[in-house]
Amino acid sequence: MVDEDLRKILDSNPFDATGGYRSLTYEEVLQELVKHKELLRRKDIHIRELEDYIDNLLVRVMEETPSILRMPYEPSRKAGKFSNS
Repeated sequence: MVDEDLRKILDSNPFDATGGYRSLTYEEVLQELVKHKELLRRKDIHIRELEDYIDNLLVRVMEETPSILRMPYEPSRKAGKFSNS
């Protein structure tokens, strides 16, 4: 009886990350794992591309307009908008 109650609690817990996998077979869990690993690999590649882009952009700014980097950061500014001062 206690095991059944515990299983009901675990199955109904929205914070339990394993809840959606309990009814899957071993092969289905492996398929999900492979799918998530591929998704993670793609995201890692995308992050690397973005990091490279930012690095190259920063180098271009440092070469072309280094004075822009001397201005203090103002978090209230919106991207793409410059003040007239």
